[in-house]
Amino acid sequence: MSANMKQKAVKTAKTATTYTLKTAKGMRDYEPHQLAVRERVFGIINDCFKRHGALQIDTPVCELKETLTGKYGEDSKLIYDLADQGGEQLALRYDLTVPFARYLAQNKITTMKRYQIAKVYRRDNPSITKGRFREFYQCDFDIAGAYDPMLPDVECLKIVSEILTNLQIG
Repeated sequence: MSANMKQKAVKTAKTATTYTLKTAKGMRDYEPHQLAVRERVFGIINDCFKRHGALQIDTPVCELKETLTGKYGEDSKLIYDLADQGGEQLALRYDLTVPFARYLAQNKITTMKRYQIAKVYRRDNPSITKGRFREFYQCDFDIAGAYDPMLPDVECLKIVSEILTNLQIG
């Protein structure tokens, strides 16, 4: 070990900082058994969406802040703001719907049946006992485009019924 490295090691030892090891407020770790349940549930949901002809997309966890602001009314104050090294104003996605709308517009897509299961973030007052977290999964199934009235709504209800039946909770 070089003298320079030894000196750094000594300085680090002398100025040791103690940290409180915990998750951020409103966020949590998941144990392997919890992940196994989540994987099974997500598998059932994904299979149902695929049977109905939906395509899976994955949008970024960060969006340009201007894309999200003004879309949620009073809830806009619950958006996590970020800034990248270049000064670009970003935000953690609040839901999956606005990023999907951005995706459609950006790619000039007029018709699409899609699904996405991903984490979203809300700077809300968490209540672990009530199941309110700042980081949680949201599941979206959307039918974008012009269709006969009520057909997309009926399909969504059918999907919810199938998923609840397959999860044995409906």
